[in-house]
Amino acid sequence: MDQPLYEQVAQQIEKQILAGTFLPNTRIPSLRKSSKQFNVSIATVMQAFSLLEDRGLIKARPQKGYFVQSHQPNSDAAQITPKKYDGHMHRLLNQLLHASQDKNIAPFGAAIPYSDFLPIKQLQRSVVRLMRADPEICSSYEFTPGSLELRRQIAIRMLDTGCRLQADDITITLGCQNAIMLALQATTQPGDTIAIESPAYHGVLQAIEVLHLKAIEIPCSEDTGIDLQQLEQAAQQWPIKACIVTPNNQNPTGATLSSHARQHLLNIASRHDIALIEDDVYGELGYQEQREAALKANDHEGRVLYCSSFSKSIAPGFRVGWIVGGRYQDKIEHYAYVQSLAIPTVTQTAIAHFLEHGAYDRHLRKTRQRYQANLARCQTLVLDAFPDGTRVSHPSGGCLLWVTLPDAVDAMQLYQQAMAQKIGLLPGLAFSLSNQFSHHLRLNYAVLWDQKNLQALSDLGSLVHALQNDVLTDNDIYQHSPT
Repeated sequence: MDQPLYEQVAQQIEKQILAGTFLPNTRIPSLRKSSKQFNVSIATVMQAFSLLEDRGLIKARPQKGYFVQSHQPNSDAAQITPKKYDGHMHRLLNQLLHASQDKNIAPFGAAIPYSDFLPIKQLQRSVVRLMRADPEICSSYEFTPGSLELRRQIAIRMLDTGCRLQADDITITLGCQNAIMLALQATTQPGDTIAIESPAYHGVLQAIEVLHLKAIEIPCSEDTGIDLQQLEQAAQQWPIKACIVTPNNQNPTGATLSSHARQHLLNIASRHDIALIEDDVYGELGYQEQREAALKANDHEGRVLYCSSFSKSIAPGFRVGWIVGGRYQDKIEHYAYVQSLAIPTVTQTAIAHFLEHGAYDRHLRKTRQRYQANLARCQTLVLDAFPDGTRVSHPSGGCLLWVTLPDAVDAMQLYQQAMAQKIGLLPGLAFSLSNQFSHHLRLNYAVLWDQKNLQALSDLGSLVHALQNDVLTDNDIYQHSPT
């Protein structure tokens, strides 16, 4: 796939900055001038500048333009440093979880699909049949590594990812978050350094805190995924024990790694002896006819730990996930047994039956089509309702849209005002260890486009306009005030 035009522009400017053409604290050419220099639209230059700002290379100064940062933390390995998660988003995330259960709040915040997108009736019938056939099923334990029947069905499904597995290679977990926690426990010790995508799924940040780890944030483009050059540089400087990566439909950017990038990532991991924790929770929800091979499929050293779940595609409330541990499998089974002893038997058996009888493939075909239609509608609604300069991601699967707001709009302010109007969203600060992505937000588009949600998204756009106008008005007052 050709590199997007704005990334080509950003790459050329980045080379000029790193070569010293533009020195720290100096102003780079304006949007209009850059548009003429590169023979592209102003909108394309704005996208390029936003990307460079996310990478820490430039910074916007109101009414003055864009300036080269004094310190570019992502421009060379010497300035990449491990960080700890300080828990700055705990309150917000707790609020988000409670909001997701409030039917009066527009459900754009949490990554929970609307119930109509889930096979609830089929699962209900399956559970009823199980209870009638075996009333004792609720009184029996399904000890770690979990239901053999379910693990067999997962091994069959993972043939589509290019993985050739046996049931014994798989451990059932309490969702994908539990699988990621087990993977980190099996590959690291407190105080170790890991690499993560930036922006990163907020559950990863919380896991880092609980396990007392440090993390290096590796930039993740919404088009091409994790920056492998930056990862290589970081690995040359720091003893990275593990790297958490989402090759398919990354949360929150929606990025999908190319097959070439996947092999490159495996090569980096092998050279630097890094365990790769593959989060593939959205892998089944890709819109392409044929999905890319999993990292695990080409793992010849047992260093990839594959994590996924059925929470996004079948039943969030069942909390059934799994992990393929490779060389760490024994450790994972031990930690899983110590922490949870067993996973509920009814839910595992119900999902196994659902998979076995072909209902899952029919359900996925329908759900992918609906999500793709929802994505197109959400993109159109956002770009129509929000101010000029707003950008949206173009995921090829999943149910999440990454929105870049105009520089004048602070996403945390927007979040607070939106919640006051019963509109859910997740601001960009929730996806980073540091204060990055303050002009970004994530929206869940696995929603019902009824009049209530359509109006909520329109109202959200009005809030963005108001915040932008307030900042512009303040700048105008400042600019014309007597000195």
